[in-house]
Amino acid sequence: MTEEAKQDVMLISVSSRIPDFWTDQPALWFIQFEAVVLPQKASDDSCYQLLIAKLSKQVIQEVADLLASPPATGKYTALKKRLTDAYEESETRRIQKLISEMQLGEQKPSQLLRRMQNLAGKRMSKETLLVLWQNHLPQAVRTVLAATALEDVEKLASVADKVMETTKPIEIASVSQQPDSLAEVIANLTIEVAELRKSRQFTRGNNRSSQPSRTRSTSRRGKPSTGKDKNLCYYHHRFGKKAKKCREPCAWNERTKENMGN
Repeated sequence: MTEEAKQDVMLISVSSRIPDFWTDQPALWFIQFEAVVLPQKASDDSCYQLLIAKLSKQVIQEVADLLASPPATGKYTALKKRLTDAYEESETRRIQKLISEMQLGEQKPSQLLRRMQNLAGKRMSKETLLVLWQNHLPQAVRTVLAATALEDVEKLASVADKVMETTKPIEIASVSQQPDSLAEVIANLTIEVAELRKSRQFTRGNNRSSQPSRTRSTSRRGKPSTGKDKNLCYYHHRFGKKAKKCREPCAWNERTKENMGN
């Protein structure tokens, strides 16, 4: 088998192990690419051809001039440099992402730290990166980390992970209770607004009763609210004796006793 044929076989065998080019992380992609290709002792031309095969249409359009007229030697190196220059983020952009765009989300604190370390590279001191990382953590986690005397970044990340594992169930339980409380608040506000409207209607009725022509229409208006319903909780106000819940303060039991006594 000729050397050229061997190179073709090599390209076919390793191509499936290499993902398509990462426009958001070109440096990391080239590390993986070369980790697969270089042990095969591939020539510059073979690396160049394999690299082109991993580019999308959009990326190829970005480097179309180079592909149309590649250098006589060092094709792979030239294409790698062009792609890195085109897609690698500037230092200013990296700093901006570290400060304002990184979010913890569903990650562990240690996972967020790894991402920030990869993004910062050697451009930022360990102390500065640590401060930025902590700023993206919940207040409860930051409080615990501030109380520790640890300086090792890996140990701090481990502590942060454990704190998150401990506090997350509490946060979930707290959130699960909010809809019920919110519904009650809204219901109580609705009751108060209804009572206020009744009160205003009654006041208007009294003002009109002094006018003879309005006596009949005024008499048709309802009686003023006694205000007893204000002493009931949301559940008894809405469902009465069918209510399955009760929340203090509530005058339902007291009113029931009075009715039984009568």
